Amino acid sequence: MRKALSIFLAVSTLLSVFACEALPMPEDPEKQNDNAANPSNNQGDGDETPNYEDANSKTLVVYYSYTGNCKDIVSSVTGLIEADVMELKPAVDGQDYAANNYKLGADLINAINAKPDEAASYPGIKTIDRNAADYDTVIIVTPLWHSHMAAFMQAYLFKYGSQMAGKNVGLIVSSHSSGISSVIADAKRLLSNATFMGDALWINQSNRGKQDELVKNWLTGLNLIENTMPSKIKISVSGKTIPINIENNDATKALVAALRETSITYEAKDYGGFEKVGPLGRTLPTSDTQITTQAGDVILYSGNQIVLFYGSNTWSYTRIGKMQYESLDELKSFLKAGEGNISVTLLL
Repeated sequence: MRKALSIFLAVSTLLSVFACEALPMPEDPEKQNDNAANPSNNQGDGDETPNYEDANSKTLVVYYSYTGNCKDIVSSVTGLIEADVMELKPAVDGQDYAANNYKLGADLINAINAKPDEAASYPGIKTIDRNAADYDTVIIVTPLWHSHMAAFMQAYLFKYGSQMAGKNVGLIVSSHSSGISSVIADAKRLLSNATFMGDALWINQSNRGKQDELVKNWLTGLNLIENTMPSKIKISVSGKTIPINIENNDATKALVAALRETSITYEAKDYGGFEKVGPLGRTLPTSDTQITTQAGDVILYSGNQIVLFYGSNTWSYTRIGKMQYESLDELKSFLKAGEGNISVTLLL
């Protein structure tokens, strides 16, 4: 008798933080999202000789996000491909970038536009910890400010763009509604020796609800999805969705391949007081080992059953991944532990 069956388990504005067509007023002060600006135009980076981390992937995602929209776009990207991620941060902490009708951001953009070839024109950013030269592909995710690339992303590319010489570069821009042609021009000016892949992806207020689909189609068009394994998939129950950090094994590779075609929905039931288990509707490759599971584990049992653990059990399983959650109570509530059958959807 089996013990346990296994599981599986933006910006918006960029709102143009300064995406206004007319300076210095933003398009809609009530809806600004990635509106960034740093009052200290000329503060240099904290460390002129960065201590870079080793690259773990062939792809690097570099982003700046003030309100979280670009960060959310990065999550959509890393849910589909394996990539190292580097967030850019202003040299000065705690600035209110929405003050005075976003005047700080306009001042930064105006300073760059006035003298784009001078280092003093660019705002300071904190020391970076990744060397783009170590990667084959770099994806840049940036907000639009006053019709241009966000000043902090421009500062990074001005100082470190030489690391991307000869590299493949993809560009994702978030704004409220302003067009992104000037952002593209900024990128090409600052990365004149890079090879841009396809068209830039524009995420805006009207299409943000389809962000995951847009990102997936864009990455597919660049031939990035088929050649890499994502680090995460998603699990949805009763309208709530949380990520699963997945293993890189034959089972997850087969599962991801299936999910690239379509999401998978199945019914899971309580078993043993420590898990929800249900038939996946297909058989995946197994590499079973004796495992003592923990709450949050997503496990493949018997090749065709997914087990979602909210308790612990020891058995021979193939590990799929781990659900990300804040507390055990939150996990049990999400899985409706002990409350009967649930409909589970797995998706990228």
